Amino acid sequence: MGQKFKLKFLGHVYELMGEDPDIDLQEVATYVEKKAADIENRYPGLSPSRQMILIAMSLGKEYFYLKKNLDRLEANLDSKLKMLNEKLDTQLMKKKD
Repeated sequence: MGQKFKLKFLGHVYELMGEDPDIDLQEVATYVEKKAADIENRYPGLSPSRQMILIAMSLGKEYFYLKKNLDRLEANLDSKLKMLNEKLDTQLMKKKD
């Protein structure tokens, strides 16, 4: 069964439903609402379409920043795991001799 949640966005309330057991969609909606409020406060008087563009760009920028950092962390972890495996292999070879 899906999660029901409300999203208050640019003066409208949307009752939505989603299916993702790993993510609290109300938490996501609250996060999007906060981003929208930040844009509205930062740039008062913008048309809703311009606000939407800035909100989307802000969320997109944040996504790519986090993805880049995740990719960097994964590469670093892979490198360290490879080094650790090589050390373990070396130690195992020494014990066999």
